[in-house]
Amino acid sequence: MTRKKKNGTPRDPTPDRRDEPENAPPDEPRREGAPAEAEDGLAAGQRECDELRDRLQRLAAEFSNYQKRSERRVRDERMEAVGDLVLDLLPAIDNFERAIEAAEATPDFDAFLEGVRLVHDQLLAALKKHGVTPIHAAERPFDPEHHEAVAHLPSDEHPNGHVMEEMLRGYRFGERTLRASRVAVSSGKPQAETPDQTEADETGAGSADATDPE
Repeated sequence: MTRKKKNGTPRDPTPDRRDEPENAPPDEPRREGAPAEAEDGLAAGQRECDELRDRLQRLAAEFSNYQKRSERRVRDERMEAVGDLVLDLLPAIDNFERAIEAAEATPDFDAFLEGVRLVHDQLLAALKKHGVTPIHAAERPFDPEHHEAVAHLPSDEHPNGHVMEEMLRGYRFGERTLRASRVAVSSGKPQAETPDQTEADETGAGSADATDPE
């Protein structure tokens, strides 16, 4: 039975919402699974970080091993190259020793000189086999890349800027200069003395004689 108000009007069963705000948002459902999802994300990120750290550690170890292998390979190659050069030089040393023994037993300058020349040729041949060749500088234009000038002298026979004399032979390894040749370089023809200079020299000499107290 419907309850009536005192004035006889039936009462509206709908609750009174006049006091509620007009644009109130509806009640949101509770997200009970949010903390679990966050924990799962953190765990996945931690696993990814661990995998990256493991990969970096493996790469660092592999790079360290590569460096050690490279250094060992370079060292072995250098030792092998030096060993090959020494083996090629040993016959020349043997001939040096034979020449010395022969000279001590029977002094013969011509034979000793011939032996020394033979050893010299053997040494040059051994160096050439390994790419080391002498630098020929005499009678050639001065080249600062391969020559080292230790003197500049006037010359009637050699043009200006040409090597007059090779004082110490240089050597190159392939295209690289191992030791530059030490040379004397021509500064051109000597300047002729003019008559005025000759007269001045003679006058100076006479003045010196005149003032000599002795």
